[in-house]
Amino acid sequence: MRATAAWVTAAMLVGCSEPDALDIPAPGSPATSEAAERAPAATAVANTAMANTEGANAGIANTGMANAEGANAGIANTGMANAEGANAVVANSGMANAEGANAVVANSGMANAEGASAGIANAGMARIPAGIFLMGALREFGNFDEKPAHEAVVAGFWLGRDEITVAAYRACVRAGGCTESAQLPFCNGHVAEREEHPINCIDLRQAAAYCAWSHKRLPSEREWEYAASGGSERRRFAWGKDDPTPQLACFYHPGTCKTGAFPATAFGLRDMTGNVWEWTQSEFRPYPSRAGLDPIVDRKSYVYRGGAWSRRFPKWMRNLLRNRYAPDQKSAAIGVRCAKSVEPLDCPADTEARAGECVRVRGETVCEPGYTFAVERAACVLGGSAVGMTAMTAGASRSAATPSPTASAGAAGTAGIPGAETAITRARTPQHDADCVRHWPKTRYSFLFSGGLNFPARQPVLARHGCVPRDMGMAWTSACCAAE
Repeated sequence: MRATAAWVTAAMLVGCSEPDALDIPAPGSPATSEAAERAPAATAVANTAMANTEGANAGIANTGMANAEGANAGIANTGMANAEGANAVVANSGMANAEGANAVVANSGMANAEGASAGIANAGMARIPAGIFLMGALREFGNFDEKPAHEAVVAGFWLGRDEITVAAYRACVRAGGCTESAQLPFCNGHVAEREEHPINCIDLRQAAAYCAWSHKRLPSEREWEYAASGGSERRRFAWGKDDPTPQLACFYHPGTCKTGAFPATAFGLRDMTGNVWEWTQSEFRPYPSRAGLDPIVDRKSYVYRGGAWSRRFPKWMRNLLRNRYAPDQKSAAIGVRCAKSVEPLDCPADTEARAGECVRVRGETVCEPGYTFAVERAACVLGGSAVGMTAMTAGASRSAATPSPTASAGAAGTAGIPGAETAITRARTPQHDADCVRHWPKTRYSFLFSGGLNFPARQPVLARHGCVPRDMGMAWTSACCAAE
């Protein structure tokens, strides 16, 4: 188990509220979840590796909580009939296997939508079709780190239908492929009756180790958003535009819920919104996004996505919301969902495989409504006429160049945030007193703390004033305090 110093109870701040509106669906890729449901079942890898940025607004909030949802599919398929042979042993236990011993553990825990030839290999996973979509928030919506909206090409891949469960993760621990999850409040890994809940309280390396043990991998941030949003449908939440309710997702809840307890959404995936955030293996950096996975390196931050049981406000559950943690940080609100590549590379129309990724070679770049792609700027600009691939230099990629290291927001992800380096100020906000009284009756008075580097930097100031966090934005924390 990692040292308790690696445990982070307060989430880094990355988001703020936005207008209660749904982004306009983007034109372009026909690979939507509706189309995919008529084809083989598809899914994407959702391992959001994002830091929990919500705060105590969930009552129990995040402070001092270990996030406890967990991976659902996993290798732990205990209780299923095995017709393979002794060499499958524990590998596919819990699964009905009619393939042959050569399937072994390889892809246990994934749903197979390909046919008998794939066998057990992809059981428990959904096949997410290749596609091109508009990733990120439109200019008038969302947070600064969710922009610019940009074209993203996604190769076909497999994504677990469910988050990895406690039972699945325990099987990996017993086999020596994983290390124990943390034992802190709201952690599921050591609670006997939580076998069907998602594993939580594991860091990024532990999440990656589980997926590798099950012959899978973590998803990229791009893959996760594509799958959760229904491909090019640009859903606000996994089910659509309607705000979360207790009937749609595990949120504003005293702890995690059993995996798969809520209706399936895009591509037949469950719990993409709520239950636990999910790690991805994408470094947190300014958009545009990059294809592929990033190496896991200390002193960098990695994205996690999807919202969690502890969130109270719908804004924290949006598909576009980016959160991040360092690779050794854990939370009771963060779990894992595994993905798997399709081989050979399955590229969408108008693209071809180059250096292990799909690159557009023809057609018009997808931009947000009212914008077109300008070759000379390699970006979408307001107005103008559409520019096709034929006007671009041969071999040029439509995904804007990777930002230089100096353009990165850094480990804390605060560069460029208004007020990030300013002194912390405190102002009375009585309009939120009723909310404080309802959720934190011992701290009845609402204040706004503004400035500071990030949420953790403001937290000691809140503590000195006898306050608990209620909500937060990029450079502010709404708090409930014991005295005026």
